[in-house]
Amino acid sequence: MKFSKKNDFIIIPEIMAHIAYDLCIKYNIKYAIFAQNGYALQSTNDYRKLNLAYRKAEFIISYSKDITNCIKTAFPFCINKILKISYSIDYKKFNFNIKKKNIITYMPRKLPEHFDKLFFFLKKKLPKNWLVKKIHNLSEAQVYKELLQSKIFLAFSRMEGLPLPPVEAAIAGNKVIGYTGEGGKEYWKEPIFTEINNGNFLKFTNEILKCTKTNIINKNFNKLRNNIIKKFSPQTEFKKIVFMLKKINSKN
Repeated sequence: MKFSKKNDFIIIPEIMAHIAYDLCIKYNIKYAIFAQNGYALQSTNDYRKLNLAYRKAEFIISYSKDITNCIKTAFPFCINKILKISYSIDYKKFNFNIKKKNIITYMPRKLPEHFDKLFFFLKKKLPKNWLVKKIHNLSEAQVYKELLQSKIFLAFSRMEGLPLPPVEAAIAGNKVIGYTGEGGKEYWKEPIFTEINNGNFLKFTNEILKCTKTNIINKNFNKLRNNIIKKFSPQTEFKKIVFMLKKINSKN
């Protein structure tokens, strides 16, 4: 595929940043690098090529504070060309009429061995009227239905730019307990979110048991939930994308 240096602007994911020279730089094609995870910036061990890719990029796109800080640390010469955008979750897709049940949900795709260790400690103390259910290989609508039915969501995020499932779980009205993945610290606030240090299975167990005995929904819970809905709304994402496109257009 051939690109036009007059009409085209390429956005390269951070895991492919090292191909910028062969794809864009040697043909004078303008480009940006989209960093979706600060811990995936090391796309190659050829640091000369990697540094060149970031140095020649018109913009570096980020959607979290953690990603931005990773970029600033790894490529300090990029500080003035970081563009901040966001992802969105449309709360209108959630059917809030679905009744809550005594269900604890989790997604086994990340750190499944951590769930196994946690459940070893949890299973003998979990009240008989509570069920632990995994969410896996489901459509978006099915995921939302499961989250709307559950009361507690277990997060096993691992080195992520801004983990998505805990946000979906929070919008669906869950108490979220678990790992922030570092990037999640941006929104990880009580009373919705309780942080567990990676591998602290005893605290993890105790926090879950505590939440099975109390009503977690209150005024402060709903206030934070509304803030999260606004922060990750399609309207917020749209405004940031328009701003980004204007900045890109100014380079052509």
